[in-house]
Amino acid sequence: MSRKVVFRLSGLMILLSIFFISCEKTDPDGPSTADRDKFIGTWLGNSTGPGGTRTFNFTITISNSAADQVIFKNFDGTGTNASIFATVSGSSFSFVSTLVGSDRYEGTGSLSNGTMSFNFTVDDGQTIESRSGTAHQ
Repeated sequence: MSRKVVFRLSGLMILLSIFFISCEKTDPDGPSTADRDKFIGTWLGNSTGPGGTRTFNFTITISNSAADQVIFKNFDGTGTNASIFATVSGSSFSFVSTLVGSDRYEGTGSLSNGTMSFNFTVDDGQTIESRSGTAHQ
């Protein structure tokens, strides 16, 4: 090979390398995991409503379904195998309407100064119970 061909091939390889490096995809407008990360962990909660007061430990873990989604386990004492999904935005969350056994859970909540506050309903198909509560880590 002549020096000219080697020189041109080297130059072409450098240009292609620069091109591929500069084409990295970024999504600055996509959901942030930082919002959901502040909810992750084990919580001690209590809720009140017509069915009485409940005190319960629950965990919140990340969901692999979406960057802004978390999973509540044993929320309101539903059991460690019961999962209720929620979408997080900033310091607020909204439960995705979820059926746990024969009860449908829906509601919203927020996190402020380490205290989570929430309002939700439990619908067993005959009665809708409105409940509210708080939780701390």
